[in-house]
Amino acid sequence: MFRSSRLAAVILSGCVLAACGKPADTAQDSGSAPAAAQPQATPATAAIAAAKQLSIADLFPPGPGRDQVLDTCGTCHPVACSARGQRTAEQWDRINESHKDKLTSVSNESQNALYAYLKANFNDTKPEPQIPAEFLQQGCTPF
Repeated sequence: MFRSSRLAAVILSGCVLAACGKPADTAQDSGSAPAAAQPQATPATAAIAAAKQLSIADLFPPGPGRDQVLDTCGTCHPVACSARGQRTAEQWDRINESHKDKLTSVSNESQNALYAYLKANFNDTKPEPQIPAEFLQQGCTPF
């Protein structure tokens, strides 16, 4: 949650900086503005641009089960919630078991593949990915 808040603060800061920036010099001559007057990219504006280009799919590394996660997990909650809270293998197993009654349209094979993918890529031995706040706007159910 702290990382999401920090990213949101960076994005908000960039928006404020962009909105409060000085307007371009309106010189009377017909020459072009000097190079120093050209807008410069800042870390905040770069973070905004990166967040706008990031898609949900970018949070999930390639691998067997990825498509099942992207196609299935978002039917009940934001799919990005699956990438939060680096869980142990035992926690993923409990979540898998608790979702069996919720995933009735998913075969056991597909469900097992998606949880194997989540266990391999979003576990307690890996750093939690930085997820833009807009990907979690609907909130995440604690598991």
